[in-house]
Amino acid sequence: MFTYASVIGIAAQNNMTPIINRATPLISIFHIVEQVTDRLEKNLSVVDYGEHEGRACTYDNATRHLLRAVHRTQSQAPSIIRLCCYFQSWRYFDQFADRVRQNFRFREPIAAAADAFLASVPKRQNATRVGVHVRRGDMTDGNHALATPNYFRSAMRYFIERYRTVQFIVCSDDMAWSKRTLPALVDSAANVEMKFSTGRSGHVDLAILSRCDHVIISVGSFGWWGAWLANGTTIYYANWPKSGSQIARYVTKYDYFPPRWIAMT
Repeated sequence: MFTYASVIGIAAQNNMTPIINRATPLISIFHIVEQVTDRLEKNLSVVDYGEHEGRACTYDNATRHLLRAVHRTQSQAPSIIRLCCYFQSWRYFDQFADRVRQNFRFREPIAAAADAFLASVPKRQNATRVGVHVRRGDMTDGNHALATPNYFRSAMRYFIERYRTVQFIVCSDDMAWSKRTLPALVDSAANVEMKFSTGRSGHVDLAILSRCDHVIISVGSFGWWGAWLANGTTIYYANWPKSGSQIARYVTKYDYFPPRWIAMT
């Protein structure tokens, strides 16, 4: 999603046409409205442009003048420039957010499954619905800093203190941990409830998060996109990435987390 959103933004900045490969899984998940291709024409020259110094979560200002950047290593202008790798920064496409959102509308039956779940857990009158994404499973390799119970307590308290009635919707790859940990972090007040999405695909969980009023995220790009699509208040874990880790070397926090999002520990 980051790469495709960045293709849209970088192409628009450079008066180019964004193209997506039909083989990408995004085609089956979203209503892609940009140009889709099965193959690149053989008579066209294709040049790859990778992230600056391999820094996946750091904005590369040279992409604002992409042809100039490519010309430094090419003798002639290519017909197609293929972005290589992640391009995980909101800055690549923030000016063109509406256009990106048009491409990230969920297909049926994903949208229907998300709506059906939310309809099955109706919120109280005037309640604020806050998505909570807990990612743990593949983040225990030592490079990542897992979001702590104290972080989730602080983040949930933020919304409880600001809204009269709150419904937390939890999506996670470690539902056992979430069910064991999160309910104990909030006061059992009558105006707060917590619901869990279990047994659903990641695509449906992403759609569920996108339909919430606000989102609390832990670590990883899955929660990032759930929050971005929801477009409400987002709280993120400030201690990611882990200090001194390999990942920390290619992350610039300002480039990865939009400045309007709220950092907490």
